[in-house]
Amino acid sequence: MKNLRLVLGDQLSTAVSSLSDIDRQSDVVLMVEVEDEAGYVRHHKQKLVLVLSAMRHFAARLQQRGYRVDYVKMDSDGNTGSFSGEVKRALDRHRPERLVVTEPGEWRVRAMMERWQQDLGVPVEIRDDDRFLCSLEEFSQWAQGRKSLRMEYFYRNMRKKTGWLMDGDKPVGGEWNYDKQNRKPLPKGMGYPDRLRFDVDDITRDVMQLVARRHDTHFGDLEPFQWATTREDAKRALEHFTTDCLPNFGDYQDAMKSGEDFL
Repeated sequence: MKNLRLVLGDQLSTAVSSLSDIDRQSDVVLMVEVEDEAGYVRHHKQKLVLVLSAMRHFAARLQQRGYRVDYVKMDSDGNTGSFSGEVKRALDRHRPERLVVTEPGEWRVRAMMERWQQDLGVPVEIRDDDRFLCSLEEFSQWAQGRKSLRMEYFYRNMRKKTGWLMDGDKPVGGEWNYDKQNRKPLPKGMGYPDRLRFDVDDITRDVMQLVARRHDTHFGDLEPFQWATTREDAKRALEHFTTDCLPNFGDYQDAMKSGEDFL
């Protein structure tokens, strides 16, 4: 086998850099559920269900599209409970020439990945996560020598770089932000769009049972679980937000109201 390509639970896209040049005939996608990640802090039970269910749905989608997928469930026989342990087992199973990963969103996981080449004896390529407008290297260059790091100035820099909401070298409308106009009080009697809710399928139900068995000490309730766990449902949720919620978001983005959890 040529490449083993590890995909993490927050990288569920065929456009992620670790899959960008995949050979579906010779490469294998590795996805693993591990106790270390589920328990290094006590996540809400529904967060665990969301991530694990989304992972399983994504793996099934990849298989339907002809990808070779090696998926290790949390309760699979022999699961070591750690990324490093499961990567080692997968390397033993597949004997790839190279391990390809997209950089993780946490420094502790990246530090772990940076040890794999030496510890596991296989070339490891850690790719930039190009779902972000700015790479870590670019941000480091921007931040170098600054006395303080303010989001406002970084935000302006990204707009200049992309040309988004720009009129030449000036911001559209003449101002960089309109925060002063985004603090309106909620009118009495104003209605709010409810969030979109989704039914539980067999995959999600299995994950809920897993979390109930293995993570019952975590906080939160499993029921009702109504989050999107597939690409199709996530796109529906996005469409609902942009159509029904976004038009009034700016005016009331700082507003809060008792009893309105999703205002």
